[in-house]
Amino acid sequence: MKITIITSRYPSSNNPYNHMFVHMRSVEFLKQEVEVEVYVPSNIESSYIHEGVKVYKMPSKSIAKLLKKKEIIYLHLLNIYPFSKADGWPIYKRILRENTPFAMYVHGSEVQKFTARMFDFNYSLDTFLRWIKKDLLVIPKMKRFVRETKGRDNCKYIFPSIWMKEELETNLDQKLENFEIIPNGIDTNLFRFNDSYENRYKLLTLRPLSSKKYAVDIAIETMKYLPKEFTLHIYGKGHLQSKYQKQIDDAKLSKRVTIKNEFIDRSEMNEFFTKYGIFLSPTRMDAQGVTMCEAMASGLLVASNNNTAIPEFIEDNYNGLLSNDSKSLAQKILKITENIEPFKLVIYNGRRSMEKISIDKTVSNEIKSLEAIIQ
Repeated sequence: MKITIITSRYPSSNNPYNHMFVHMRSVEFLKQEVEVEVYVPSNIESSYIHEGVKVYKMPSKSIAKLLKKKEIIYLHLLNIYPFSKADGWPIYKRILRENTPFAMYVHGSEVQKFTARMFDFNYSLDTFLRWIKKDLLVIPKMKRFVRETKGRDNCKYIFPSIWMKEELETNLDQKLENFEIIPNGIDTNLFRFNDSYENRYKLLTLRPLSSKKYAVDIAIETMKYLPKEFTLHIYGKGHLQSKYQKQIDDAKLSKRVTIKNEFIDRSEMNEFFTKYGIFLSPTRMDAQGVTMCEAMASGLLVASNNNTAIPEFIEDNYNGLLSNDSKSLAQKILKITENIEPFKLVIYNGRRSMEKISIDKTVSNEIKSLEAIIQ
């Protein structure tokens, strides 16, 4: 079997984080002796090899013409950009017209209405235009695509969580029968377990500062209810940084809460995690929370919100902590850090939970799912 992945972005030596979660699959496909190639809709044509993976960039209409010759198409965040050569819609249309075998891994943004993320809504012209584009141009096309393919024997929809599957059904008003739940795989070889109890008062938040979805404000709010020995480092970049800094200053937390305006290289993350004891990862919406899962694999105690898909990966006081109230979450953190045994039990359970979705296992399941489509 040869898998043809089509995605709107892909890593390169200059941009190593573009849809890294897609590249991780490609590398694992190769490890499991499955051929893979990647196509990226683009205004210009070029090609390169990234860590053994062949990547082709070309206009989406050119990609669409090649589909008939491909064995199985695997769609990952193939976005619709009206009036652009990088628009994914010609590819979707060709799949419809030619009855092309495909699987679509649904990550979220490609099927969610703009109004599904009202926490980022404001009354600016830019927001209004994005709402018009998403809900009135993109979503009707995605609804048509799902409606016309969901009954086919030669296609499958794959989701990281049950919540994400239900989110597609709600946003597109379509009921799916032919689907699978396969979480994004965690590289448990890269993210090795380290006992984090001695660093239990050192909290870490690793989030983009570009959307309220990532709930950095809730992380800061949680610190108000923790005693002075607890510190929080917030790593990330984005236009909300000044707003979060003001929240820190207003709460008189500047001596204990620090924003670090930088990203951590993925290859260095496991070593970086060893400096901390707790990964504070609140959220307003998440289909899985991959970085959260990587922190769990590394032995950090993860504290998050009991919403969206998070409870599918964290069971409160078993392999992490869950609460939707900042004060309650702080109280749970305070309680579990008082004694070594419950803390260690939770982080060991967290590691074991992540071993169940290690990338070799999840990709193996994806391969089986793709093979079933073309048999």
